[in-house]
Amino acid sequence: MKNKFSLFTVFLTIAALVLGNLVVATNSGDACGTDWPICNGKVIPDITDYHIVIEYSHRLFTTLLGLFILINAILAWKKTSEKQVKFISTLSLLLLLTQAMIGGMNVLLGTPTGFTTLDVMFSLFLLISLVFLYAGLSERTYHVKYMEIKKPLIIGVVILMSEILIGAVFKHFRLSELIFEVNHTEIALANFVYFTHGILGLLTLFYIGYAVFLSIRFNVMRMQALSLILVSALATFGGFITKTEELSPVTSSVHMILSILTVALLSHMTAVSYFNSKRN
Repeated sequence: MKNKFSLFTVFLTIAALVLGNLVVATNSGDACGTDWPICNGKVIPDITDYHIVIEYSHRLFTTLLGLFILINAILAWKKTSEKQVKFISTLSLLLLLTQAMIGGMNVLLGTPTGFTTLDVMFSLFLLISLVFLYAGLSERTYHVKYMEIKKPLIIGVVILMSEILIGAVFKHFRLSELIFEVNHTEIALANFVYFTHGILGLLTLFYIGYAVFLSIRFNVMRMQALSLILVSALATFGGFITKTEELSPVTSSVHMILSILTVALLSHMTAVSYFNSKRN
């Protein structure tokens, strides 16, 4: 298979996102100070502090991932003559560069408010581009049924990314803390943002459910569809549990990991439906 390396890069990206989530969950983002790419002024930092181990491991892993994404883009460019696949290949490199700049600035500026949100969002956009690149390099079977599934999947991706953005703002801008404080001056704003996040989650689940129904009806991507509805339902349920647990690190991490998997599965089904609804 000419896209094995591309698939491996997708899995590496998911692993990097999960590791990044662990950094946030354990409050290890500032463990290496504002030194980048080194850690606290050292190439080999003190490993007695687990915060440093987590943060520095994430830095090393993302550096390795960047190299794999670069190689993946070059290989994809060489293996295809299709303009759209070449465009996605170039886009993945641009997103990698942008995400690296945001991540570096996030460290150098001491994780200012908003940069973590940007870091999360561009990381997910990078994942989506890599999933589309993998699908673009895969073998295709044109069928008009994919046209019926493509639209609700695209809408689902847009709503899901909006939901994650609102959720990131809710968490990283500390609006979540207002809900659990006695001071009620800004609680209305926090509740509104959280309510919007919940509504978007339910809309995402609706469109995913509709796409799953169409997949089963037309007998295409059935296993992916069933996996997607399971993971997305768990992610939505996990979001409400996270709220009741007052955004504890464990529940927040599980919710974010499920959201990452939802993005990966949903974008893969969207990419497959997009490329397979086109005649060669």
